Amino acid sequence: MSSNLNDYEARPRRDFIKMSLMAGLALAIPKKSEAVLKRFLPKSLMSISPIQILSDDQFASLDFNGDNIDRPHDVLWNLDGYLVKKGGIPAPTEKRKVVVVGGGMAGLISAYQLRDLNPIILEQDKHFGGNSKGETYKNATFSIGAAYITIPDDGDDIDTFLKEIGIKEELKLEEPDITKFTYKKSMMTEFWKGASDPARASEFIAVDAELRRIYNDAYPDIPWTSDSAISYEEYLYLDTITFEKWLELKFGKVHPHIAEYFQLYCWSSFNGSIEELSALQVLNFVASEVDGVLALPGGNAAITQRLMEKVDAATTPGSVRAGAFVVRVQRKPNGLIWVTYEDAQGVMKTIETQSCVVASPKFVAKLIVPGLPEDQVKLMDDLSYRGYIVGNAIFNHPVKSPSFDIFCFEGEKPEVPMAMSQSKRPFSDVCFGTWAADDQTQNGVLTVYRALPYDGGRQFLFNPLAHDKHKNVILSGMKDFAAAVGVNFADLKGMRMTRWGHSLPVASRGLIQSGYLDRMSRPFGGNIFFANQDNWANPAFECSFAAAKVATDAVKKLF
Repeated sequence: MSSNLNDYEARPRRDFIKMSLMAGLALAIPKKSEAVLKRFLPKSLMSISPIQILSDDQFASLDFNGDNIDRPHDVLWNLDGYLVKKGGIPAPTEKRKVVVVGGGMAGLISAYQLRDLNPIILEQDKHFGGNSKGETYKNATFSIGAAYITIPDDGDDIDTFLKEIGIKEELKLEEPDITKFTYKKSMMTEFWKGASDPARASEFIAVDAELRRIYNDAYPDIPWTSDSAISYEEYLYLDTITFEKWLELKFGKVHPHIAEYFQLYCWSSFNGSIEELSALQVLNFVASEVDGVLALPGGNAAITQRLMEKVDAATTPGSVRAGAFVVRVQRKPNGLIWVTYEDAQGVMKTIETQSCVVASPKFVAKLIVPGLPEDQVKLMDDLSYRGYIVGNAIFNHPVKSPSFDIFCFEGEKPEVPMAMSQSKRPFSDVCFGTWAADDQTQNGVLTVYRALPYDGGRQFLFNPLAHDKHKNVILSGMKDFAAAVGVNFADLKGMRMTRWGHSLPVASRGLIQSGYLDRMSRPFGGNIFFANQDNWANPAFECSFAAAKVATDAVKKLF
């Protein structure tokens, strides 16, 4: 291939960016071993960090980790009664310019972007990170939630952010050419070249070409901006149709393997089916991955871990607070805000602040922010969220990763599941948990994604038998998967099960086009701002970043 400058200029801009990124990311990956975490983390952060270090006997779970359901349910289901029981709202004992409520990805990004204002960040869980948490067993660090990000454009806000927090050069690129999948109990590659049905390869190639065209020339940014590659009218139109309808309009009846891929992809990424999801939302996800994805040891928990460290270093000691359950974000007549929370010891405290970023999900925000307009509360109330399970299979020995993420095909698209008619698929895909660490670990880890892509699924997660039931389902499918990818299932050491009860907002068609999400997430009182992935019903790091940026830009204008 010629390296003449004119050749590069003839390429689409995104292709040029990816070429430079692929070269720049071919670096050694620092290993986040237990020793490294202990050496660099302040002692005060060890117990609350997004990446938790497991003891030698914690290679298997007896119950779900992940969501801490008891305290939130006890408090939020009868919040007024709980406040009476606790003696009401106490007077403020401290003041800050900014308080951030919620220590997930959007909350930590918000606190980082506002670090010059010395914010307090309050997280109700014992650990920061939200759905972007991880665990370390011996020297294997793996994700128990969000696992990867997409490749940012060189010099854009996310690229600049990743450089600022010192994590860009730790990202490892999975190039699309090495992506593999299982089919008929065997591992295959080159899905988009028709490997599973060579006689109809042209159908796969056509879909892949269209996704690449969209990525390079017509990418649907969420949220839309004046710099977006498509018009606002095109953007809104894509949100009025389902992804299934988009496929039909573009390609007619697609190959059953292609339909199966997109169904499994949407279960894994959105916790929904192609029959219900917005074409805009799905294309925003799937087109962004045509040149590969970026991952870290511990998945996106490595990002929340780094952010927590940066925020702690930039703020007054004690500003990063876990176990801090916010019960009220109340705007007072003088325009100031009282943020009241119960600390880890059960003591109620109030902070007086000039502005607040509420980075909790909207089903929490509607309960803790009194005085919101009725229509806004109704919108927050009606947005659907679904449950999700992540299983981490830990093996006695290192595992050689053939790729980062492998989808599991059976040859036909699974039907839309319902609470009383659930899918028989044990999981949609499996990530190799030590891939980003170049498999230089004592133990191999396979991270299994088992979505519950139907309304009502999470209610079954609270049954005392749910842990063992879902664990056994995953293990039954793991035997065949392990055989297909060359892993000895007999060497399984244990399985850790993570439950996320309300993890993903459902990106149904029409939520953006109708203005639903804009109205739901609008600021309150001029100094209370909402920042969460559900601002756009899009469960991506990139949309958490966008929501945090909108909120923090507004906060900065107040000072």
